[in-house]
Amino acid sequence: MSETTTLKVGGAEVTVETSALFRAWLEKHLGQHIQPSFAIQAARPGERYAGSIIEPSGRMRHTFLLPGDEKVPDWNAGMAWAKDCGGDLPDRVEQAMLNAYLSDEFKPEAYWSNTQHAGYSYNAWYQHFDDGYHYYYYRKSAELRVRAVRRVFSDSVI
Repeated sequence: MSETTTLKVGGAEVTVETSALFRAWLEKHLGQHIQPSFAIQAARPGERYAGSIIEPSGRMRHTFLLPGDEKVPDWNAGMAWAKDCGGDLPDRVEQAMLNAYLSDEFKPEAYWSNTQHAGYSYNAWYQHFDDGYHYYYYRKSAELRVRAVRRVFSDSVI
């Protein structure tokens, strides 16, 4: 919840966010535009911040890797496991980011993504954390590893 300030203007009252009021005052008195900042939630205990992705809509997606690493009998079990952890399996883009920035958090094995193959509904995409490649060769009935992620969305600063 944001802190607000109420001002009396003429016979009316105007309530604005205190940070917006302060920013407007600084811009007026310093004569320069101040870029708005944004804040995201900090990582919760056991989580690792993986990075952010600007979606085509301009919305920014922040991805946190949740604790836990499981081998599951199939893709559906992996999806359920991630939901039970309070998250989701990472999508293909998030897996590439996780491979680039947090590969030390993964065993050198294949991990399911949350993304089914568009042309072959019996297959889903997975990421190998030993060689970095994405594949869809395995059917969703294959036993692979899973990690869960949590997403936080904010407006882009671009």
